[in-house]
Amino acid sequence: MYQSREKLQDMVLLLTDIICFMVSYLGGGYLWLVGYRNVSVADMKTELLESFGVVFVIYVLFMLFSDLERKFIRRSVYQEIWAAVKAGVALVFIMAMIIFLQHNNADASRGVYFCIAAINTVIFFAAHMLLKYYLLRVYRNKRAANQVFLVTTGDRVSDIMAETDNARDWEHRLAGIAIIDDNQIGRWYEGVPVVATYSNMFQYAKEQIVDEVFIDVPYEDGSSLAKVVQEFANMGATVHITIELLHKFDDYHKSFTMLGYIPVITFTNQYNDWKMLAVKRLMDIAGALIGLLITAVVTVFLAPPLLIESPGPLFFSQQRVGKNGRYFKIYKFRSMYRDAEERKKELEHQNEMGSALMFKMKEDPRITKVGKFIRKTSIDELPQFFNVLKGDMSLVGTRPPTVDEFKQYELHQKRRLSAKPGITGLWQVSGRNRIVDFDEVVKLDVQYIDNWSIGLDLKILCKTVLVVFKSEGE
Repeated sequence: MYQSREKLQDMVLLLTDIICFMVSYLGGGYLWLVGYRNVSVADMKTELLESFGVVFVIYVLFMLFSDLERKFIRRSVYQEIWAAVKAGVALVFIMAMIIFLQHNNADASRGVYFCIAAINTVIFFAAHMLLKYYLLRVYRNKRAANQVFLVTTGDRVSDIMAETDNARDWEHRLAGIAIIDDNQIGRWYEGVPVVATYSNMFQYAKEQIVDEVFIDVPYEDGSSLAKVVQEFANMGATVHITIELLHKFDDYHKSFTMLGYIPVITFTNQYNDWKMLAVKRLMDIAGALIGLLITAVVTVFLAPPLLIESPGPLFFSQQRVGKNGRYFKIYKFRSMYRDAEERKKELEHQNEMGSALMFKMKEDPRITKVGKFIRKTSIDELPQFFNVLKGDMSLVGTRPPTVDEFKQYELHQKRRLSAKPGITGLWQVSGRNRIVDFDEVVKLDVQYIDNWSIGLDLKILCKTVLVVFKSEGE
């Protein structure tokens, strides 16, 4: 029975971080309150335990939904130090926030969390390094580790051994090599012996400890390779095969999945952790609810002047194109005269974007006086919080094109729609008034998609606020 131990590693790592937190919380609290502040042990317990439960839950959630555990086994010492510092800083903010909300203004309370966070940083780093040392230096060399039998050719073995060594894989231990096109029995590669050729590799697998077989050979006849796989699998070994096609897609995320009952290999430009996507959606919902409250207040003051200047509907709706080509209706405060869409064709020759893929005109005669103000201050976009709440849009994303713009896209330009459109985005905060080349817009959108993170969204939201206050929103 085959089972990857990656999930086990994640669980052990989380448990390690929890133990580090508890040791630093109680130990740091004791050192600060009892050792430095001369507080009694009873009072120390009261003060620390008052906040322990809430701090513990928030810290564990932070560790679950952050990227601090990402690529743990492959991180360098310096990257591990940085991860420990980030965990310590996060703990400072969490404890400070809880103490503030509890209105705890005791002198001891204002200093104890710095002591706890500092100790947590040191213990976090030490525990991670010890765990990494155990997995890579101790566990990997035990018989309990999955013993892997490599089947390959003479021209490939050196490259495979180099890649295997760089992978820092603690789950598997390469125990023997079979070179099928040359008799190299007795030769060693990176400390691993060649133990078989094609003629006796099945006999070796039958007599020795072989948990998994890794096959990396050139093949043209799928049926002959299938027989080899079947022979090893019939002995109870797990078989891994390198697929030549995959080497042409090094920049893509690849995974093996099932499409119904059909086994498939999946390629994608970007791969995002579902936990991070869940956090993004929660941020969208919270932001949309706050935004809609602001919208309701603004509507009371905006409606009279807007409708007096240009009678008609208060809101403007238009069909736009969202994620991967989904159509949806976008909502805005109406900033143009009612015949704006009809007049657009007359003005297309004045399009500053130099392309029909986007329309932008500095002195657009279709915009009302009130419309100029709400566009300059980005007030016109407030009703889009309803689109965010519905799930058609996100707070941060790419600009949603009109249907006419979308129909003129080239193939590669559609990639900018592989993420949800947003009220704001990298293009909006990168001097959108100065960017008139649509390919530059696509480049910024793809840059956002490829490098997306919760931190990047927060950074763009902060920059958006600055852009709006500087009246650069038009």
